[in-house]
Amino acid sequence: MLLAPGNTKSITKTNATLAQFVSKVLGRQELRIEKLFTMSGGAIQENWKMDLRSVAGEQICVVLRTDAKTRIPGSLLKKQEFEYLSMAWQAEVRVPEPLCLCEDLNIIGKPFILLEHLPGTTDFDQIRQLNIGEKLGYELGVELAKIHTIKPQDTDNINTSSSTELTRQKIKSYQEFFDNRGEANLPAEWAMRWCLSRLEDMTSSIPTLTHGDFRTANYLATSDGLSGLLDWEFSGWGDPYSDLGWFCAKCWRYGMEDTPAGGISTRASFYKGYRSVADKDVDESRVLFWEVMSHLRWLVIAIQQGDRNFIDGEKDLELGLTGLVRPLEIERMLLELTPPTSFASYEGEGDACA
Repeated sequence: MLLAPGNTKSITKTNATLAQFVSKVLGRQELRIEKLFTMSGGAIQENWKMDLRSVAGEQICVVLRTDAKTRIPGSLLKKQEFEYLSMAWQAEVRVPEPLCLCEDLNIIGKPFILLEHLPGTTDFDQIRQLNIGEKLGYELGVELAKIHTIKPQDTDNINTSSSTELTRQKIKSYQEFFDNRGEANLPAEWAMRWCLSRLEDMTSSIPTLTHGDFRTANYLATSDGLSGLLDWEFSGWGDPYSDLGWFCAKCWRYGMEDTPAGGISTRASFYKGYRSVADKDVDESRVLFWEVMSHLRWLVIAIQQGDRNFIDGEKDLELGLTGLVRPLEIERMLLELTPPTSFASYEGEGDACA
């Protein structure tokens, strides 16, 4: 149990305060925490499974989700994440029910979200062993399309820029990231030029809600199929194809090239599920564009993860290895996806990617 720093007395007090808070949220009396432990995954967030028991003997299980020791740029505050997750829940997307947002620092010392606990595994190998790849790919396509039915006009006070403008802003943020590091990254510069050249002829559309990290490891699956979509800390408004490209990106196939949709399904099954809700065919040229954008984004995140270990002081082997090994792999993938023959003509400002 690591939610409270310090001695055992401090931890016991935190547990009692947390149990009292959960009791109030769930409308139960005198719940007691029997087990509280971290769940697998969570390089950017911490997910704690909480087993509770009431005085009447009723067993209850919920998930507490909070920030890790350090955050990376783009990761939402808990309030924002809760709002987007609630939108998805209300749209009947298959997600764990968001039970409560807590911003009272007196409970565990930092904001957190309480969620319904769902069955299933997020482990890639275990999901593959379920042998439900095509069914799962279809179901994931269905749920992703449901997310994309949530439009900006359904909410207040949001940026209504076109998807093309939002994409241009993303590319600019990547340019600034590499510029600020004071070192040239030639594969990234090349890929950003490629994206800008393709963006000129891309049809703009109204932004939709996007999951922002829609990939295998961020959903739960059982032998019956999809259980729920997890990890909404990168959600927001954007081009819906950003989610399709992220899911199909080579970096998230885990080496399974015969199943390019998340490493678990063919594109055909995934697209078929998406089309069943979206009522239109998937534009594969736009998916390709967003696969390149996805690798650029993952390159930035991998470098940031390394910085958390080497610069910010969060000593973690996984973070360190991510920063050392992943960038080289991603740079190779970027060059493979953007051969010179696929480069559209682009006449931008001379220092656009300088």
